[in-house]
Amino acid sequence: MRIGLVQEQSLKLNMTQELQQAIALLQYSSADLLSYVHELAMENPLIEVKETYRSPYRQVSKNSDKQSFIENTCKEKASLREHLRSQLIDFHLEKIDKDCLSLLIDAIDSNGYLKDCLTDLASVIDVSEEFLESKLYFLQSLEPAGVGARSLQECILLQLRRLPARNYLAETIVEQHFQAFAEKSWKELSKRLKIKIIEIQAIHELIKKLEPRPGLKFESDDMSYVTPDMTIEKVDHKLHIIYHDELMPQLIIHHPLQGDEAVKEENDTRDYYSKKLTQGKWLQRAIQQRKETMVNVMKVIVEKQEEFFLKGRSFLKPLTLKSIADLLDVHESTVSRAVKDKYVQTPHGLVSMKTFFSTKLDEDKGDVSSAAVKIKLAEIISSENKKKPLSDQKLANLLKNDYDIRISRRTVTKYREQLNIPTSAVRKEY
Repeated sequence: MRIGLVQEQSLKLNMTQELQQAIALLQYSSADLLSYVHELAMENPLIEVKETYRSPYRQVSKNSDKQSFIENTCKEKASLREHLRSQLIDFHLEKIDKDCLSLLIDAIDSNGYLKDCLTDLASVIDVSEEFLESKLYFLQSLEPAGVGARSLQECILLQLRRLPARNYLAETIVEQHFQAFAEKSWKELSKRLKIKIIEIQAIHELIKKLEPRPGLKFESDDMSYVTPDMTIEKVDHKLHIIYHDELMPQLIIHHPLQGDEAVKEENDTRDYYSKKLTQGKWLQRAIQQRKETMVNVMKVIVEKQEEFFLKGRSFLKPLTLKSIADLLDVHESTVSRAVKDKYVQTPHGLVSMKTFFSTKLDEDKGDVSSAAVKIKLAEIISSENKKKPLSDQKLANLLKNDYDIRISRRTVTKYREQLNIPTSAVRKEY
């Protein structure tokens, strides 16, 4: 082996801090970008943020203080555990009772179920399992109905027992024949209980109105509002893209070292202002570049998915990030960042930009995406005869004969499960 100096030429991409920030800026949602701009403006004295009328940071005029107070006042939703603890205030409880109930409340999950074993919980505070179970029954008497259940069966039974008009047949079926009822073995159940299938169907309709996850409504503390970044409008049979510039505040970059009033600053101060000025100008360019990239991507999407915008969701075609990246001569990751957490208002509702991307069916010879097939499948099942629901094979045949969509029964089953649609046996009504 010889040791020596060798000169080589190589091409490398150095990721500057500004380039990294520009890439991060592209994938920000509008809300995240607004937050980032305001944080940067607080650190940079040369950046002034002038709010637009649609900016969530816009200050309301003093003349509408009363209206502002009403609009900006939101009712904070208590958590499930807080809701349960607040109900204990009205009861005079011994310390051991409070300890048991506190332990049980802490063990309840977000759906309102008690998933921990009573034996294990009882050992924590050194009480018998029977004593702790008696406190669980007390907890189950609180609101919401069904809270503290250890299974779906118990949850439904607790709610049935709390109905103003008790249905004892429903309680018997759920308590003693829940498996057969859930699997819709209703013919066998009707013979066993000597009742008509129509009575079981009525009980099924009653149970459908109950809440299988009673604690869920307490867990969404904040409502999420989505503001579209762009709107697609149909004007004279042509599609137009409207980018909502008004969502972003106007940035004003000041130049403190220019003008008649400028004074000679020390070198450190001048360097500081120079860096802040560069940062402000970069932010303006990065926001403009973000807009141009998003609009360019959207133009290709509108071109490729024209039928979706004109006719509806079931006309969604296969489209990949790579195909758009190739057309725009950019990297696939750039397109991915441009559509991440971005929303578009279309003639068919608010749509995430990611919705427009879907793979082509392997078994299909036509230009149909898997997303479009799922939409069509859901439409067919929603309009089927509930007394004679379609099996997966019949669904596959229907898609082939009526819509020229050729997929196997196994693919239908896979899509149906992804849509959380039960089997035909479970969908059947009597």
